[in-house]
Amino acid sequence: MMRNFNLIKCVVLLMLLVAPVALKAQMTDDDIRVRNRINEAVMGVYNSALDKDPSDYNTRFARANQLYYNGEYDKAIDDAKMVIAAIPNKEKELRYDSYMLLATLYDAKEDYQNEIEALRQAIALNPNSLPCIDMMAKVSYKVGDLAASEHNYNIILRDNPLSYDAMYGLAQIEVQRNNYEKAAEYVDRAVSLFTAEPQVYINRSNVLMMMQQYEPAAQDLISALSVGSDSSDALNALVQMSDTHYDAVMDALANSYDKAPRVGTFYYVRAIIAMRHQHYGQALRDLKSIMFNNLYDYHSIYYYAAQCQRELTQWDDALNNINKAIAMAPDEMDYYALKSDIIQYRGRGANYDAAIGVLNEALAKSSSNVSLLMAKARILLKQHKDNDALACLNTLLANNSSNAEALLLRGWVNKYRLNNETMALADFEKVGSFNNDLNNLKGFALHELGRDEDARKWAKEIVQKGVLPGGEMYYYAAALLSDIGDENNGDNRQAMEYLRSALANGYGSLYEININEDPYVNLKLLRRNAEFKSTIEQNQTNFQERR
Repeated sequence: MMRNFNLIKCVVLLMLLVAPVALKAQMTDDDIRVRNRINEAVMGVYNSALDKDPSDYNTRFARANQLYYNGEYDKAIDDAKMVIAAIPNKEKELRYDSYMLLATLYDAKEDYQNEIEALRQAIALNPNSLPCIDMMAKVSYKVGDLAASEHNYNIILRDNPLSYDAMYGLAQIEVQRNNYEKAAEYVDRAVSLFTAEPQVYINRSNVLMMMQQYEPAAQDLISALSVGSDSSDALNALVQMSDTHYDAVMDALANSYDKAPRVGTFYYVRAIIAMRHQHYGQALRDLKSIMFNNLYDYHSIYYYAAQCQRELTQWDDALNNINKAIAMAPDEMDYYALKSDIIQYRGRGANYDAAIGVLNEALAKSSSNVSLLMAKARILLKQHKDNDALACLNTLLANNSSNAEALLLRGWVNKYRLNNETMALADFEKVGSFNNDLNNLKGFALHELGRDEDARKWAKEIVQKGVLPGGEMYYYAAALLSDIGDENNGDNRQAMEYLRSALANGYGSLYEININEDPYVNLKLLRRNAEFKSTIEQNQTNFQERR
């Protein structure tokens, strides 16, 4: 039973880690307002007390900690410095705590020289403080002072010979000195001493990564998953590693289930990571292994299988699996959104009424669900029920006013269907003010605002800073450049180059490549390119089930 419980926790975490753009958990405006009100109330108490008595250094110290929690580092530093100046010399403990807070703040700001000075003051007050010595060891490593870092880690080891954190620090130092054998000795010793502690495997994985031994590094993260009751850190590390060393992670997971073919966790984690990178054929193979071998029976298995089959346009199988998922978990609203999408495209003709019926069933349970409202709005637009679609989008945006997808779609409805340029412009300008993040879809808004050069720069930027090997950022860039379509600027040629890059990186959604025409994002215009069909045919393995 414990193995199943741990797997359920893996399921929950991985759902948050790898959910596609439309399904990512986001704080609603109401959540943000509640959080801000609480913070304002707390800060109000501190501010009021300090207005009455500016010399109250205990309250100022408390406010500095709250400011640190709020991310207001400069203000917190000012408060911490004022506390240090006001504390009587006899209150050494509070003075020490204030210097440690100051060091922590400087570390958060990556102001390492000031952090070192604050730590020196703290050590002078408490020379035997291992937390302080540990911070000094770590910041010395960050600034490249390996001798000082080594000295401080050795102090920790003399006091606590079993400190695996100090062993990890010393291993990192030896890697920097190219003493790989010595580095391995430190982390191997930690693992031999604490075989049931996940962190030692994570630490050794990091050291192996530094030595460019990626598959053994991934294997250590898998070991951390296997030995710990709390697998979140190892899962996070494995997912992050897959972003830069995808093949090593996938090979290590495949090796794990080859050695233990009845452990469904390895198949599941591998499938979810594959989905994160839009490798749907690869993910589907592992999910099928779980289902066909009865390794685990959980609704998310069927949901993710249905999602992969939808992306691969395997409509009948997708419908079968999403029905299983809904039967097992009827309150999972995202499952209905996927079923609606599958029903639309299954069969020879679009079945919009049946798809709307699925959504209405779910909306009766959750009338403000983002995924459901967005899906319904898109279908209503296909039926040319523009005002009804607009009502759905207004409902969605009432509680999620910064949802870029909904803002863009509402702008599109107002501009191209309802001829309301003023309303459309307001939505496009709002999205155009967002950060240059792929999920913000800012480039599409910039294009609608006539700022095509800025839109091209956005596409270039998301490609340059993108790290996912699945090619998603190239797909978005291709869709945007094909929308702009200025032949004088070579947009169509660039769009094809972006598409080729997406496919070369394994982008595996046949639905997005060949079918989707929803605004925004799609390749509808790029499909007219004479090279489009042959380019897709040359990359058919992207859309096939494979290990």
